[in-house]
Amino acid sequence: MSLDLVLSLQRQNRLLKGALTLGTVAFLTTLMVAAKPARTRFAEIDVERINIINAEGRNELVLANHSRLPGVVQDGKEAADHRAMPGLIFYNQKGDECGGLVWKGDLDKEGKPASGMHLSMDRFGGDQQLALGHYEEGGGMNTGLNIYDRGLPKEYAPLFEAWQKAPAGPEKEALKQKWQAAGGPQTTRVFVGRTRGQSSAVILADAKGRARMMMLVTPEGQPMLNFLDEKGGVFQSFPQVGAKPEGGK
Repeated sequence: MSLDLVLSLQRQNRLLKGALTLGTVAFLTTLMVAAKPARTRFAEIDVERINIINAEGRNELVLANHSRLPGVVQDGKEAADHRAMPGLIFYNQKGDECGGLVWKGDLDKEGKPASGMHLSMDRFGGDQQLALGHYEEGGGMNTGLNIYDRGLPKEYAPLFEAWQKAPAGPEKEALKQKWQAAGGPQTTRVFVGRTRGQSSAVILADAKGRARMMMLVTPEGQPMLNFLDEKGGVFQSFPQVGAKPEGGK
């Protein structure tokens, strides 16, 4: 073997070792960067949807515009209904929706506001139990805190489906009653806020959502406390009709 050939092979060997060394360093650097959580700072960003996910890849929070807000997720299934409004949706560790904030604002065909904001908190595996909202529609407006009652979908949904499919008759009526007893209808138990009639009010309702006690201050400044029967009729009111406030003439 000639001296020139030996020197050439030695030079190629050194180049090969150098390349292997650089490749190993680059590979280890990549692994270190990948293992270290990345942190990036933005002064401003344009985006249509942001998903905050957990280590398993499930959503814990979603912020999206009106066309990309996800449907309601219960028992791991997303409803096909599109909410068509921007929002911020919260999810529990199971991956189901557990509350959120949605809003919209536009004018109807008559040029009147059709808008509102709604912040809700849901029971585990079910619908909203508490909501804070402001709503404008048809020239009216109400703002307040609502507390609701409703059962769990896994209990009332099969009854509702059976009720809808049953032919008219006693069986259909019995299924309706079972659906209601299972908490199918959402009922408002408490309202605190401003009514569409422009009164400030505290309204307490029974388990069927019927208002039974109302504490009001009318737009004219008249305070009153009304007790209502099951049909909504006032059977007692304070102050009595015609009574003058204390100190009045």
